[in-house]
Amino acid sequence: MRTVRCLITAIVLSIPSLAQDVAKVVYVSAKQMDIDLHKLALNNIGESEINLIERTPEHAAILLRRTLPGKAEVHEHQADVWYVIDGGCDFVTGGSVIHGAPSGPGEIRGASIAGGDEHHIAKGDFIRVPAGVPHWVKKIEGKEIVYIVVKYAEK
Repeated sequence: MRTVRCLITAIVLSIPSLAQDVAKVVYVSAKQMDIDLHKLALNNIGESEINLIERTPEHAAILLRRTLPGKAEVHEHQADVWYVIDGGCDFVTGGSVIHGAPSGPGEIRGASIAGGDEHHIAKGDFIRVPAGVPHWVKKIEGKEIVYIVVKYAEK
């Protein structure tokens, strides 16, 4: 019995070291993120982005800088969690996407949103948009908004 307990104890104590994968730790300093993000050219919708972790259908973490309002969007299977680093915007959630059309698997994009709730989000704010809920950056406050969005499979 003592041998069995010792064996179980040894196995349990070794599990944390077996589960560690130090190579998958991601660290990027705030200074480096700011430098890298502002080096990138803005695309045709006034956005530059850096993937902080590899995108998969189950998750993503993206650092974004946006200077123009975007299209309304719905992610059918992914929730969005935003944390605003700098700047601000008027952000609409809910309602109905106007002129919505599929833009990829599980993704709908459109011109704007009718109805919905308008939020003013700014530096330090956090917002979570569940999968299936339309959302839209309606208006940028000042020159830009910089934020991190984490996406994860929800439905």
